[in-house]
Amino acid sequence: MKIVDMHVHCHEVDTGELRTLVEEGYVLVCVSDDYESSLRTLQLSDEIEVQPCIGLHPWEIGRQDYRSVVELVERNADTVKCLGEVGLDRQFVPETFDRQLDFFKQLLVLARDYGLVLNLHTPRAWREVYELLLRNDIERAYFHWYTGPLDLLEEIQEKGYYVGLNPAFKIQDKHRRVLEVADLERALTESDSPYEYKGLKLNPRLISETIDALASIRGTSRDYLESLFYRNYLRLFR
Repeated sequence: MKIVDMHVHCHEVDTGELRTLVEEGYVLVCVSDDYESSLRTLQLSDEIEVQPCIGLHPWEIGRQDYRSVVELVERNADTVKCLGEVGLDRQFVPETFDRQLDFFKQLLVLARDYGLVLNLHTPRAWREVYELLLRNDIERAYFHWYTGPLDLLEEIQEKGYYVGLNPAFKIQDKHRRVLEVADLERALTESDSPYEYKGLKLNPRLISETIDALASIRGTSRDYLESLFYRNYLRLFR
C-alpha cells in the first residue's frame, strides 16, 4: 500500500530519512518555502522519487523578493507539476497581504496556463483564495491542513478541489471536525513535517494515526482509505 503525504517540507528533513520513507511506500509531495528551498526541492527530486512543489511561502514574502521565484517557476513550468507552499495568509502575516496577493495572482496565471497543482496555505483567507481559484479557472488545487468554515469546505470540494487531513486533529478540535465531515473522495493525508504544532512533532509516520482515526470515525477499513487517498493523489496529479 501507498501512504500519501501531500505536504512535507522535504528540504528540512534528513535525506536518508526521506529515502527510507519512499522505500517503505510513502508518497512524498515536497513543498518549498522560498527560492533556495525550491532549488533544494528540485535537487531532491533528481535524487529521490518524490513529487516536487516550488514556490514562496506567504510568511517569507516580507523577507524575499518574489520575482526570483516567479522566474524559477517560469523556467521549470514544463517539468514541475506543483506550486507550493503558496497562497494567502491574513492570520499570521497580514502586514504583507498586498504583496502576497500580487505574487499569488502571478502564480495563478502560471498554474492555469501550465495546468499546475497548487499546494495552498490559506489561514483566514480561505474564501479569498477559493474565489481567486474560480476567477482564474484553476482546475487543480489542494487546501493544506484545512481549518476554515465547514460550509466553505463543502463548496471547495464540490468544485473538485482537495483538502488536507493532518495529524493535528489529535489536539485541534476544529480540524478534527473537518475529518468528521469532509468528503473523502476530495481529501488527502499530509503531515506538514517537520513542523511542530503545540508540542506535536509532525512527521509522515503520524499519517497512519490519521488513517486509523478516519477508519473509526467513518466506519470503514484502513486498507480502503489508503487506497482511496492514493487514488485521489493520482487523480490530482494526473
